[in-house]
Amino acid sequence: MKSTTSTPMKVTKMLQQRELRTRPLPSSKQTEKVSNVLIQTKEPLHVFCRIKSLPSDGDLCCVRVLNSDKIILETPFQVLDNKQAAQKETQYVFRHVFESQASQQDIFSTVAQPMVENLIRGHNGLLFTYGVTGSGKTYTMTGDANHRGIMPRCLETLFRTISGYQAKKFIFKSDHLNNFEIQFETDARLERHIENNEYFKQGLERKDADPLTASQDTCGLTLLQGKNKDNVHAVFITYIEVYNNSVYDLLEEGNIQKSLQSRIIREDANHNMFVHGVREIEIKSAEEAIEVFQTGQKRKRMGHTILNAESSRSHSVFTIRLAQAPANSQEELVSPDTRTITISQLSLVDLAGSERSARTKNTGLRLREAGNINKSLMTLRTCLAYLRENQQQTNAAPKVIPYRDSKITHLFKNYFDGEGQVSMIVCINPRAEDYDENAQVMRFAEMAQEVQIVRATPIKNILGLTPRGGKGNKISKMAVSNLNKLHNADEKNFDADVRLDCLLGPSFPEYKIGTQAQAESSTQELTQYLQRRIERKKALRIDLESKFDGLRLYLMDILSENSSLNCELKSLHTSYQKELHRLGALESKIRLHESSIDYLNNKVKRRERQIDDLKRQLKHQQTLLDKKDEEKEHQKKKFNAKLTVEMDKDENHSEESSSTEQPSAIESLRIASVITTISTPRNTKYFTPRPYRGTVGSDKRRCRLLTSDEGHIIKRTRI
Repeated sequence: MKSTTSTPMKVTKMLQQRELRTRPLPSSKQTEKVSNVLIQTKEPLHVFCRIKSLPSDGDLCCVRVLNSDKIILETPFQVLDNKQAAQKETQYVFRHVFESQASQQDIFSTVAQPMVENLIRGHNGLLFTYGVTGSGKTYTMTGDANHRGIMPRCLETLFRTISGYQAKKFIFKSDHLNNFEIQFETDARLERHIENNEYFKQGLERKDADPLTASQDTCGLTLLQGKNKDNVHAVFITYIEVYNNSVYDLLEEGNIQKSLQSRIIREDANHNMFVHGVREIEIKSAEEAIEVFQTGQKRKRMGHTILNAESSRSHSVFTIRLAQAPANSQEELVSPDTRTITISQLSLVDLAGSERSARTKNTGLRLREAGNINKSLMTLRTCLAYLRENQQQTNAAPKVIPYRDSKITHLFKNYFDGEGQVSMIVCINPRAEDYDENAQVMRFAEMAQEVQIVRATPIKNILGLTPRGGKGNKISKMAVSNLNKLHNADEKNFDADVRLDCLLGPSFPEYKIGTQAQAESSTQELTQYLQRRIERKKALRIDLESKFDGLRLYLMDILSENSSLNCELKSLHTSYQKELHRLGALESKIRLHESSIDYLNNKVKRRERQIDDLKRQLKHQQTLLDKKDEEKEHQKKKFNAKLTVEMDKDENHSEESSSTEQPSAIESLRIASVITTISTPRNTKYFTPRPYRGTVGSDKRRCRLLTSDEGHIIKRTRI
């Protein structure tokens, strides 16, 4: 026979009604010290290797597996003949080697499952696949319909683990600055109503948001540890791609054929890098996440090359963000303070494969894409190489790591600086034709394993909140519901904190009353059990009183500090009033000076306008003078030309007239002289010939001609 009698506990009714209790808080200095404490651990970058199966049995293989963490890269004979290489085998060590027959579940359990568990615990993680084109990177990350990859398995495991501890949709809301806000239930309900209306308008079938119903096919997955049962969770996803060193949001709103807008990478208040303006979608099931992923996959840039029929032409980044905050027994958040939110994220990166143009024969756009892909991968290798050198050379000055040379390294700068776990899966195509590319990938993987990632885990500030206790909270709710079902008013108003029942020890033992010996033994056992409960209750009461004393002292310190702050506030208020008066006087002076400056500025502007007018007038007058000078010069040239022509005409005319008149004049003079000589003889000794008298109007040149000929006439006369 089981006992149904409950032991009454006299605890104040205030403790029963309060679901959020405060613990004695330390001083502000102690709180600051605790918040600055960091637990720092170093661990190497986890590098795994997956070997792709050969396309056919006749293909030559250049990779040989030794054990679960070692492989040998063998140099093919044709490479030895062409390059005359001396080394035939090279051994490489990985954290784990997955052979071609390894399943997707094996890879997820070894590589990604610990990262999902860390995500639930509040830690960040970065997982990326690296290798040459056609080595199985996308298949490893996403898989296909029959063989699901890492990404869908991460989502299914996450939702199965947090099943029953999800917050209602839109309680957590992104602030678009890489953080989250807590909304009131009324605002969240309004947004849910708007979303439902949009579904109805578009004629879409509403998906079941219950995680248990939505994840029925995940019953075979393992439930992970680390879940905080005092918190409620919300899952958000983003999906971006880095194409030609530009970032694009694959989940951007709008039509699928719409050209995507380039995004920029920024730094948030906590110095974490994020893509600004990216669309962050809250999801409630793995199926909903896969549907959103398929929508973004349609926008991802793919291309056909000689080595791969469906080659990724961009780096894709699928990020799962988990927001969690403490809640009460009604599954409601206890505080709207954003400091109570714990945000963690897991980034799954599918890097595009490195290519050699000599083998792919790419031209045009494909060649440009291959160049940008190889450049970004080279930047990743350079960053990891510089990290390794800085860690190994402690005395020398550290090198500047070129994170900003590529968008993919700039985005994940915080991971390499120590903000989460970093893992890499190196995908190998074991064909002999890919030996050179595999050798480059192996050397990069060997170098990456030497990089030590510093993981800094801050101690969370719990802000004085007491957890709800998981199982104890469920027991308390069951006890309260049982009391409410009782018809007795005294028992319904029972003044006790039933939540403390789970803290006083195990439940009542079973006892039977048959014989006298059984009754005595049962009574003795019950007595011991009740004594232990009483002792436990006394210890809890003493602990409660000590906590009350601590809280009382803390409140007294707060009151004294508050009084001192009030006095300081009054003095500051007085100083503030004085500064206000002084500021008013300065503002009046400033206004006066501003008015005078405006007057002077207006006067200067008027003078400038007058100067401009005078300059324009002067320029106009100068133009007129230049025109007049040009006209005068033109008239002068014209007059000179006419004058030259007229002078030439006069010279020609004078020469013609002189040539005609000169012989006649000479002949007349000769005749006259002969007649005179004959008629009146004269003494030739005293003879003086008269000058020639020409016609009136002859010019000077004609006179000169006549004068010059007089001697001749005289001579002829003498003869």
